[in-house]
Amino acid sequence: MENIYRNTAWLFDIEHAHFNSENTVTSSDVPFYLDYAIQQKGEILELGCGTGRVALELAKEGFYVTGLDLSEQMLDIFREKVEKQPEIAKYIKIIHGNMAKFSVDRKFSLIIAPFRAFQAITDKTEIENALSCVREHLSEDGIFIVNVFKPFAEPLDESWCREEIFQDEIIDDQTGIRIARYECRERIDIENQIIYPYLAYGITYPDGRTERLVEPLKMKYYYSNQLRAIIEHAGMEILEEYSWYNKSTTDNREIILVCRRKR
Repeated sequence: MENIYRNTAWLFDIEHAHFNSENTVTSSDVPFYLDYAIQQKGEILELGCGTGRVALELAKEGFYVTGLDLSEQMLDIFREKVEKQPEIAKYIKIIHGNMAKFSVDRKFSLIIAPFRAFQAITDKTEIENALSCVREHLSEDGIFIVNVFKPFAEPLDESWCREEIFQDEIIDDQTGIRIARYECRERIDIENQIIYPYLAYGITYPDGRTERLVEPLKMKYYYSNQLRAIIEHAGMEILEEYSWYNKSTTDNREIILVCRRKR
């Protein structure tokens, strides 16, 4: 497992509060997951919960959520948020763990891996282990929702790569910090279907100090038929498939699968 966000965990919420538009994943997916939480009614397990972006919104609606993540830095921020909202603390359980191999002492009616978290698992054996763990932790009528980005070409090739480019700049209202964001698509492993982008941030503090933070990422990419095949191989069946969080099937930005244990 990679993508620990050791360097830039503290930037995650700032970034996604400001850089988002109405059409980004992180501004569109919470109502989608809330809809399934209402439908399923029981406890929820979020894999790759990060700073609690989704889990906190579900907890505010009265759902019991267990959040699991490998990044202690992200979880520290999540814990701070919970401490500031004691009215929902009873609904949240935070676990430091690896979604590629986890064990929790209960089963869940809903297991989710939002914001492409599943793509952080790049090793074939770990992918199989993760799905086995998901299956074992689902209640009899529980569902698992996984999403990945849809490649812009099939097959994806070296044309995906590009040099570092400037994306946007913001000033954080609370701290006065100026943040310039850059992205580089550094390399691609076509044989194993793994991409290696990195995010870079130019930080300017109110006192004039500057620094550059770089977050290297490693992500597995899938084509629709491949993701369906590994889900089915893991002993689950696909109930629904969407391409965006409004339940569109023609959007072509995401691959979103709603699954359950085979019966």
